[in-house]
Amino acid sequence: MAAAPRRLGRLAMGSLATAAVGGAGGYVMYKQRLKDNKAVTAVDFNAAQDQAKVSNALRAAARREATLRLEMYRYTTCPYCGKVKAFLDYFRIPHEAVEVEPMFKSQLKASEYKKLPQLRFGGDDGVWLVDSDCIVDAMSRAMGLESQLSDPEIERWRSWARESLVRHVTLNINRSLASAWQGYSYIDAFDTIPLVNKLFLKVVGAPVMYMVATKKTYPTLVKSGDLKESDDWRSVFHAQVNRFVDEVPLTKKRPFHGGQKPDLADLDVYGVLQSIRGHEVYRDMLENTKISDWMGRMDAATGKTSE
Repeated sequence: MAAAPRRLGRLAMGSLATAAVGGAGGYVMYKQRLKDNKAVTAVDFNAAQDQAKVSNALRAAARREATLRLEMYRYTTCPYCGKVKAFLDYFRIPHEAVEVEPMFKSQLKASEYKKLPQLRFGGDDGVWLVDSDCIVDAMSRAMGLESQLSDPEIERWRSWARESLVRHVTLNINRSLASAWQGYSYIDAFDTIPLVNKLFLKVVGAPVMYMVATKKTYPTLVKSGDLKESDDWRSVFHAQVNRFVDEVPLTKKRPFHGGQKPDLADLDVYGVLQSIRGHEVYRDMLENTKISDWMGRMDAATGKTSE
């Protein structure tokens, strides 16, 4: 009988050691990642592109030209990537979604900019457009949606989505090592990423995201007043989601923020929330907030199958 406790003890110690090694290695990589991300800004990178080619590509995308090759580089679980994906899907803009392996980013070797999302127009010799807000705003102008970009009420909710909602999502899906590990389960579906990379991502990436959530995201939310130290993270997240439903307000007569069809506020909020599809936090949100009906309508509007 004594053998079983010893085996459990060794298993527990092994798990702790794995987490410790993953956390230490991941921290080093995280610091290097921050350094790489600051090497060039999105504004400078976009400005360095051939602007005539970018303008032509945006017009071609707005016309849904079949000859245009458009690639979207993303992480499935990145909320900022989710915003761009929601926009492209809703407006039925043909594109190829390229899943980037988060630790080594080999898919981005052709780009000097290393943050996501990124759009590449025209294949290997094409031009790039990066940063979720830059992408959505540029695409919106190309499609004649300038009035939405200048609407203060739409901007209010877009700002809330990018600054507050994103942080609550990040905090909740990375609230524990186990939850952070589950957040990387999506990578198993991509055969283009080697098995060893998937394992490395979970062992190293999960501890890193847990540390980011608890050591960076949490203090930021407390400092902004969006969260109190005594608050239950789940309850506050659900309250934030319900706030969108109640303050818009979303009703049978007004199914979307945009009225009878989604606008940029709907697409940004939806993009952030759909990025955690498949995680227990997403299922919990659908079951215990008022957002489920709206998410279903947005799924239908963007051509996605509801969960």
